[in-house]
Amino acid sequence: MEPAVHLGHQTQVTLYVEGTGERTRTFELWIVRVDDHAYLRALSGIDSWWYQQVTMTTAQLWCAEGIVRARFEPVEETALLDRIDTAYEDKYGLGWPGPVGFIIAPEARGATLRVVREHKA
Repeated sequence: MEPAVHLGHQTQVTLYVEGTGERTRTFELWIVRVDDHAYLRALSGIDSWWYQQVTMTTAQLWCAEGIVRARFEPVEETALLDRIDTAYEDKYGLGWPGPVGFIIAPEARGATLRVVREHKA
């Protein structure tokens, strides 16, 4: 199994982003798994700083299982976005129903990213 699949089982991951011309920043994010892929969402939408940075380059995801360098692909397929919504509701809905409402809202839904592990050359 690819490490990205294991990421989807985590409750939270830390995204470590090296900004262009700025200092390094970290972001705590919820992550879900659908089929064989892990997905993240930018709560503030596609204009959020970290979303803009990671769609142009790779970044690191830190979790209990270690560190994974990954690239991030925008997701636009409606049926898949619906399944990702359901994954967020199933995974986090009982414990955090308020925040889940924000993460499945149109702004965050439009900023869904597939986590793709970068293989070492």
